Amino acid sequence: MPTITTRESATVTALALLTSAPAILVTSITAASVPKLVVLDIQLTGDQGGPQLTAEHAVRLKNESEILRRQLASTGLYELLDTTPAQELINRLTSQQAYWHDCNGSELLADQVLVTWVDRVSGLILSLTYELHDVAGGQILGRKSYDFRGDNDNAWTHAIVYMVRDLKGAQGSAANPNRP
Repeated sequence: MPTITTRESATVTALALLTSAPAILVTSITAASVPKLVVLDIQLTGDQGGPQLTAEHAVRLKNESEILRRQLASTGLYELLDTTPAQELINRLTSQQAYWHDCNGSELLADQVLVTWVDRVSGLILSLTYELHDVAGGQILGRKSYDFRGDNDNAWTHAIVYMVRDLKGAQGSAANPNRP
């Protein structure tokens, strides 16, 4: 085996640092340029449909909340924060407030908090609403509702996918106001 001198070792180390520096710089710029977002679990308001739907809705809320997080992560608009370390705090806040949209999210140490809920008028008529909260300023940056039909997994998922696509389009338009 050939022996590597100290000078050659230093050269290899310097080359490794130089070739990785752009990647580190790009990663740092990218991470700094997107807001840190906490996505709270979707909540159900309005007509709950009775106790026979409680278990079905609990599963749907959990699954659709994960779909929402995956959809948002795929846009690159945000750095999604893991809420696991704050689960105790989230549970405490949940017990203190009727709905998440009553909370400004300042306790969750993020730049922004996305609060989403489905208002169930009936088994046929529902609306998906989001509020995007700016934690530092305490302002609501955006709020929009999307009507959809059908209290089932496919309808909920379709509404979430549409909402994220619309949110991404709105963010793109805000970033590039000259875009047609």
